[in-house]
Amino acid sequence: MPGYSDITTLATGGGTITFNAASGNTYLIDPARCTGIIGTGEIRNPVDNKGQTAGFLLHDFFEKGARGVLAGVIIADTTANRNTMQTALKTALRSILTTTGTLSFSGGETLAVQFDLACDFPALSANVKLFQFGLVSATAL
Repeated sequence: MPGYSDITTLATGGGTITFNAASGNTYLIDPARCTGIIGTGEIRNPVDNKGQTAGFLLHDFFEKGARGVLAGVIIADTTANRNTMQTALKTALRSILTTTGTLSFSGGETLAVQFDLACDFPALSANVKLFQFGLVSATAL
């Protein structure tokens, strides 16, 4: 199963965002700051009491979709490039509000996702910006 470090791209109608590139300007994902979206989804487990007797009625259980946050550091060689990267990420995410984008992993796996939680760029220091945003998928990876 892929991990957060295996994420390579987010392809959307508003552009393709490259993550974890080996060189150049990139969005470097920090697995310690990411949650959800990868792994099994929460289980929907309907259980009812049996009427007039002991025990439960166990209905079919199903796995919910996946919801999570991707977070990391923007690696850019200039302030102008960093600002351009921030704008590109916001544009790409806004383009998947009502349709899906494709989150791709280095092992070839993909996940159809939509923008779910506001994109933010907190400052770590005067020259370092972080990123974080939420995605949701109808299925878990």
